[in-house]
Amino acid sequence: MDQLLNMRPSPKSLYFRSSPGSKLSFQSEDDRDTALSSDFTPKPKPKPLQGMSPTNFSPENDQTCKSSQKQESMKQVKIPKLSRFSTQRIITVNEGDKDEEPEIIDKESQQHQIQSALVIGDQTKAMEEQLKKIEEKIKVNPKLKQIKSKPISMRNFQKVGESKQDKLIDHPFRHLVFNPTISEETFDKHLRITQRGLIYSKRCLKGPSDQFIEKKKISLNRNNPQILNTIFLDLDETLVHASLSKDNSQVKINQINDDGSETEIGINIRPYTQYFLQELSQFYTVYIYTASSQQYASAIVNYLDPKRQYISGILNRTNCMETKNGFFIKDLRIITDLDLNKTLFVDNLVHSFGLQIDNGIPILEWNDNVDDLELKYLLEYLVDASEQSNLREFNVAQMQLDQLLDYIIK
Repeated sequence: MDQLLNMRPSPKSLYFRSSPGSKLSFQSEDDRDTALSSDFTPKPKPKPLQGMSPTNFSPENDQTCKSSQKQESMKQVKIPKLSRFSTQRIITVNEGDKDEEPEIIDKESQQHQIQSALVIGDQTKAMEEQLKKIEEKIKVNPKLKQIKSKPISMRNFQKVGESKQDKLIDHPFRHLVFNPTISEETFDKHLRITQRGLIYSKRCLKGPSDQFIEKKKISLNRNNPQILNTIFLDLDETLVHASLSKDNSQVKINQINDDGSETEIGINIRPYTQYFLQELSQFYTVYIYTASSQQYASAIVNYLDPKRQYISGILNRTNCMETKNGFFIKDLRIITDLDLNKTLFVDNLVHSFGLQIDNGIPILEWNDNVDDLELKYLLEYLVDASEQSNLREFNVAQMQLDQLLDYIIK
């Protein structure tokens, strides 16, 4: 593949490795010995949507006025400057100007009062409009009331001031990582992995024949047929990470093999995974699409969603297309009655959804970082997308992956 992509191998070049779940993924040699955390998945207490209340603004009487500069001229009126917040008129006039000056002062005072009232009115009106939009949004989609906390997306960083601490806020592809805080090294690695996956998918990957697709065709069940949107989630390095060392894994689960025997698996679970699945299932029919075995995937899904309340089904390695290079491609065309305009796909490897790039969201890969917030902040983007008439067009406009194809990474 390096030859096709005109890339020179180097000691620190990215390569594919095989994880315990038999999933191929990009990894740098510097990352092979990453220490695994023993912390368990955070279970945040969802917070209610924060309301907004108009800022109270009341002008106060100011007894102190700045003295005006004395000017020497015939019949010059001496009027001290009025405080912006003062409602009193302080009039200093010559005896010959008593009939004219009060009228002038009245007009100036009225102008100040009108301007203050307009400012207050504009602020109150703007806040009332925002509250009205929130109320209308809830009326249109009552399920929004069920979300206990709505994460802040990248589009709101500047509003809440978080961009001040983000050195990458002006990067044209900063939106590809939803976490509000990320190191430049991690971001650069993610950008390179994503770009290489795009290059391979667009310039090297060839789709299977129609006959192959027909042979692979499957029909999927939906937990709630009334939910028309569909989302496919990768498993390894997206929701979980299989640990090579069982002693350092967060959770130990048993995998039931074909012959009835059991194999103990050590896994780390990405922070906010259960919360993510629970909230997401209100807006999408959720499926797991993995390049791992059915037994491995079922063992993990049974732990994440034992009652199968959130996950409607599992697609495994047998539902993938394997290339000559050993890559497993997840082609959504094998699913019958699937509307791609109502479908999204989340995977840490772009080539996995390489035949449906427009539907894909390349999530930051995860191994053991207990401070990771990617799923929490990705949730709002997916909720916003679910309200669009065409999810695929919305995703293309937001992700802008085609522009990354020829982007020069410094």
